[in-house]
Amino acid sequence: MIFRRRATVVRRGQCLADLEVEGERIVYLLKRSSARRSLSLRVNAEGMAQVNAPWSMAQTRIDAFLRQHAAWLRGQLARRRVGPVWQDGVLLPFLGGEIQLEWHPILHGKSVALDGRRLVCEVAEGGLETAVIHWYRSQAAACLADRMAHVCARLDRPVPVWRLSNAYTRWGSLSAKGVVSLNWRLVKGSVEEIDYVICHELAHFRRRDHSAAFWREVAALYPDYQTMRQRLRLQGARYLEF
Repeated sequence: MIFRRRATVVRRGQCLADLEVEGERIVYLLKRSSARRSLSLRVNAEGMAQVNAPWSMAQTRIDAFLRQHAAWLRGQLARRRVGPVWQDGVLLPFLGGEIQLEWHPILHGKSVALDGRRLVCEVAEGGLETAVIHWYRSQAAACLADRMAHVCARLDRPVPVWRLSNAYTRWGSLSAKGVVSLNWRLVKGSVEEIDYVICHELAHFRRRDHSAAFWREVAALYPDYQTMRQRLRLQGARYLEF
């Protein structure tokens, strides 16, 4: 009688995950495999942090591993961050859609205006990126103020003190003094994504951590928060390009 060894079935799975390290949120792709015996960390071809881990390894060990290598990872991500090519015709994200840059080089002065889905820029060569970012920030100031007022009115809550932030690793935060910071790059996302981030920060007024109780508070303020949270994870790299 011949006995045949049963083939080993390798279990694999992957998901998006995130971890807060020193006040900064790191989003990464977690890939598990029963064939692995150790952890590895890299930046993949899509420019996202990727952790490869054994199938049954505890999440606490993965979190500790990420925290240990957080400084290295930040450096790698910063070097891999590639912005748009600043030229006529480039497509840029705005309010959940895209607008097309229309550049008219001039010698003096500066004008940036949205005409339908075209962002018409009259600016000297070498000043295009600065002019576009200044326009985005001005749009963010008006748009985020409007959404903050709208969300607070819906929830029957007073509008908190808030400010624009220029963070590269978080969409919003709440200071110890109760000041909400909102990343100006949120204006590249949809209204729904913006409203979720606002509700996320409002939930921190009652829960300063990210415990299960905190996420229940977020769900009470924005029931579809998981969809928007996932969308930000998937689109966030593009929003952060500039």
